[in-house]
Amino acid sequence: MKKLTFIFCIIILMPPVGKADIIFFRDGMKTVCHGRAWEEGQEVKCEYEGAILIYQKKDVRRIQKIKSEKKIEPPSDQIKTSAKPAAKAAAGSSNIKTPVSQPKPSAAKNSKAVSIKHTSASNTEGLEFYNPRRPQKYWTSSASKYQTLKEAIAALAKEYDRSPEWIKQHMGDTNALDEIHRNLANSKLNASVEIKAETVKKVPETLFYNPRRPHKYWTSATAKHKTFEQATSALAAKYGRSPQWVEQYMGNSNDLNEILQNLTDRKLSETSP
Repeated sequence: MKKLTFIFCIIILMPPVGKADIIFFRDGMKTVCHGRAWEEGQEVKCEYEGAILIYQKKDVRRIQKIKSEKKIEPPSDQIKTSAKPAAKAAAGSSNIKTPVSQPKPSAAKNSKAVSIKHTSASNTEGLEFYNPRRPQKYWTSSASKYQTLKEAIAALAKEYDRSPEWIKQHMGDTNALDEIHRNLANSKLNASVEIKAETVKKVPETLFYNPRRPHKYWTSATAKHKTFEQATSALAAKYGRSPQWVEQYMGNSNDLNEILQNLTDRKLSETSP
């Protein structure tokens, strides 16, 4: 008879199969319910682990109803051990007036290939970035605590020497503080590697001479030559002077813009009264 009672309790306390609603808050955070979420007066309620979480409706942006074809069934050999905790949660659910900590979400989907350890002096493992029950809801470390999301993002931007927009883009969809720091550290490292690679490969198109180009000498974006003589002849024709004049006044720069400016200035000085 006891076994049947335990099984009945588990069935009642389980969330509806294939349904788990999500509550999105105005400050950018969210709570994934284990069952349904609904509005009741000035409150929004969420079924979570056999209890009811209660939020203020003014803090909630929207409720997203999620339906999945995946059916979740607990293993039959765990029913006995799960029954007592579940029954206990059911008994205390009516007394819950404030939300508990959000479940730890999975890491961001687009995680970087390079992984490094965050070097902050404060240990962030096990800490939450956002917790509405704390006096200062947003933490960036155990010693750095803020009232608003804007202040916390600004602190992270200063720590990683990036803009607040960059922090929001790369912190990931997680509330675990150690994962947020890991995402930001990895993103910063990979960005540095990509910039370094681009610097080596990229050749400015304004170079007068570049031995890696098929046509090594350029006198404009469309005038390209294989030899120095051809290039100086082209510039001579452009400025109405001899190739020797071009060679004499083009200067020592390899920047095509500077060479053209040098030749223009020289020609103007010669034609001025």
